[in-house]
Amino acid sequence: MNQPMILVVDDDHDVLQTTALMLRARDFEVLTALSGAEAVEICNRYPDQIDAVVADLSIPGDTSNYTQAIAEAFPDIKLIYATGIPRHIALSTGLVQPGVPYLEKPVSPDMLESLIRGGVRRFVKARDLW
Repeated sequence: MNQPMILVVDDDHDVLQTTALMLRARDFEVLTALSGAEAVEICNRYPDQIDAVVADLSIPGDTSNYTQAIAEAFPDIKLIYATGIPRHIALSTGLVQPGVPYLEKPVSPDMLESLIRGGVRRFVKARDLW
């Protein structure tokens, strides 16, 4: 049985590698990106293969709004935010829409796995959030 393919996006190399290692240990296929531009490029390279993106909301110097670009170009990819920005700030400033899976760092491996395994088929489609 094919495991979900997850793209992890984070500008912090250590966080990126730790998250990827944790997901691989739980039998996920994992791709990684250090920037929003790289994340969009990877989505373009693997159309119809990536099930979910675990996205850092705050990548210094990245003004691409990559999650919105991914949502518009790949509406079946599910977005999960894993970020250091408190949810109430992200919501009140419009960085994310209500209903999007959102985890504050440090991310619990069990919670992330649960969101992916329990939600890959039932997440709100990304295109419906923008």
